[in-house]
Amino acid sequence: MPELPEVESTVRHLRERVEGLTITGATIGWARTIHTHTPKKFVELVEGATIREVFRRGKFVGLQLISKSPLFLFIHLRMSGSLDVVSVESEPSPHDRVVLLLKGGKSIRFNDTRKFGRMYLCEDPAEVVGTLGVEPLDESFTQEILREISRSRSGAIKPLLLNQNVIAGLGNIYVDEVLWKASIHPLTPADTVPPEKIARLHQAIKETLTEAISLAGTDFGDGVVYGGMYRPLVYGRDGDPCDRCQSDIEKIVVAQRGTHFCPACQKKTRRRSTSRAYPAKLR
Repeated sequence: MPELPEVESTVRHLRERVEGLTITGATIGWARTIHTHTPKKFVELVEGATIREVFRRGKFVGLQLISKSPLFLFIHLRMSGSLDVVSVESEPSPHDRVVLLLKGGKSIRFNDTRKFGRMYLCEDPAEVVGTLGVEPLDESFTQEILREISRSRSGAIKPLLLNQNVIAGLGNIYVDEVLWKASIHPLTPADTVPPEKIARLHQAIKETLTEAISLAGTDFGDGVVYGGMYRPLVYGRDGDPCDRCQSDIEKIVVAQRGTHFCPACQKKTRRRSTSRAYPAKLR
């Protein structure tokens, strides 16, 4: 599934090509892609609207539209969705689920082989993205915020980082990457991660996402940005030697996700027992 770097790369690709253009119509190839309206109503609402801004929130591509009333179009790529800007005369694909026709002969095509992607049209962004957590590349995402987040949860650190209502945009690939860089086992209870490793984790999140965006993300699987150049250091490398210590990278399942880590660099820690120790009975 495309994660923050892939979605951000998609947003930058679209922004350069469609901001300021007017939507002249739309064709719907798969009705269920439109989550909030019937296809007919969706076409009526977007027709004549101008794309004021293309932005990202978490893993959502967002389009702010100027119409009779303010509108926001949010697109979640899910497993295999991708967006591209092509000429209206370009050969259509059998997997084009929604096509937005633009003034000037361009079109935005949402291609989605597995049909899991969704579009949400709304007047208030909070209806779709209001519950998302902090953006990890915002200045507001500080070490202290990450410490507070981890201290408040007793479950494993990896599911916490995957929780979109806590931190928006991280997914399976990049969580494995940042935990490896911070030398934290994915099953470590979040509230037991020491401050020095929280600092390393915070830095790893910022640096990894920034690097991945600069390389247009990965090119793994379906639906990612074509030509992504980011190469994970641990994700998908089970059986390969760890770049840091040469131990074999292992794969386990955490929160129903395939999880990659180095058993030597990322030692599994246990919660300290809270049971009271009683002195031996006096004789």
